[in-house]
Amino acid sequence: MNEPQHPEYEPVGALEIAERLSVARATVEQWRVRPHTPPFPEPRWTVGGRPAWSWPDVEEWARAAGRR
Repeated sequence: MNEPQHPEYEPVGALEIAERLSVARATVEQWRVRPHTPPFPEPRWTVGGRPAWSWPDVEEWARAAGRR
């Protein structure tokens, strides 16, 4: 049986974020470490030892920060 899809659980890594926002992966890493208003979201999970974010969290941040 397939689990229902929940957009709030759409995990994305730094590379996927970079691709979706049309920036370099290094830019995403800088967003993580530099102070921003609003602050870049905290990762919700770790996948394969790497941080993963909820895409809706990142998309909301990108709109609020003028990055989308």
